[in-house]
Amino acid sequence: MAKQNIDRAFNREAQYAAKRRAVIRSAAAAFRRRGYHNTSMVLIAKSLGLSKAALYYYVKSKEEILYECHMMIYDAMDAAVKSVRGKGDTGLGKLQLLYGGFANLLTRDGLGLLADVDSLKGEFQATVLKRRGAIERAVTRIVKQGMGDGSIRKADAKVTVFFLMGALNWLNVWYEPGGRLSGEHIAEAFVEQMSAGIKT
Repeated sequence: MAKQNIDRAFNREAQYAAKRRAVIRSAAAAFRRRGYHNTSMVLIAKSLGLSKAALYYYVKSKEEILYECHMMIYDAMDAAVKSVRGKGDTGLGKLQLLYGGFANLLTRDGLGLLADVDSLKGEFQATVLKRRGAIERAVTRIVKQGMGDGSIRKADAKVTVFFLMGALNWLNVWYEPGGRLSGEHIAEAFVEQMSAGIKT
């Protein structure tokens, strides 16, 4: 009997977590298409077939959704950074793997590099900025490695990283699933263009 109660509780928690994740993903897609301020909780609820009251069962506010959208993308990017450790013969090689991974996750998973950090307040904003800074530092280390081993042209490493990440941000604006080019083709093109721009 106790085991059944534990199993039921676990299933409820798993179902709640899955539904909450679906809410956040749907909101992220809406934020990308319409912008944060033009996306209402009513619109998010409608896209999920929920009442507004039901939506508030999963999230407390639109700001919380925006925060969780940021956390979701940075969790995925952290995983991509970890996946290239020990790979790539040069800094450029490692950066090609990572940049392709970033582009792939943005097109494949519907996640977006959301720029609307100013709409977050207090701890939400501080945490997001900290996570974004950690990703930027990880990419900067790889760029500096490439500059050191001669595979990446010497320049201001931070400016190079801002340029690369800015291109990924614009991917959110124009990419449409099911369009002329697949996510894989776009990721390959991004890596090719990035490499042509910074390699020695």
